[in-house]
Amino acid sequence: MRTLALTIGTLMLVPAAAQAQQAAPQSTVEGGASATAATPTVGATVYDSAGVALGTVAQVTPQAIILNTGSAQVPVPPTSIGKTDKGFAMAMTKADLDAAVASSQAQAKAALKAKLVAGTPVTGLNGATLGTVKGADEQYVTLTTAKGDVKLPIAGFSLNASGNVVAGVTADQLAAATASATAK
Repeated sequence: MRTLALTIGTLMLVPAAAQAQQAAPQSTVEGGASATAATPTVGATVYDSAGVALGTVAQVTPQAIILNTGSAQVPVPPTSIGKTDKGFAMAMTKADLDAAVASSQAQAKAALKAKLVAGTPVTGLNGATLGTVKGADEQYVTLTTAKGDVKLPIAGFSLNASGNVVAGVTADQLAAATASATAK
């Protein structure tokens, strides 16, 4: 059986499981200033407890404020951000946030790697089953599909909220890429 190696641009997604763990919100922020409940808007800068920019607000939902730190999209509870006389702030340092993000990403990577074993079902972005894992190494995951084995970059895989393996393509995108690769 022939194995196809595909590189699909949409597979370079940030793992959805990357989340930061942060310290409990405190009643004072930077220099003892009192923080009051406030919700920043998209584009607002959020500072750390020392006045250093943590990132900008990329999205606001009732469950989380997504900070773009420049290297990650970090969901934080809305209650962890307060309004000070200098703007929006969190009661943690940039170094603490960066460390929490790195730890969370390492945990997510380890959890994914543990699931990338032979026989594990893989779904696409639309929820349709793509196939099952045949094997994985540090760079690629080989899927057994109805059309044969397909080798995809490991960077395009993540775990969903239920802990199931998801590839960063839809079933239709994978079928089109497979058809294109076999036609060459």
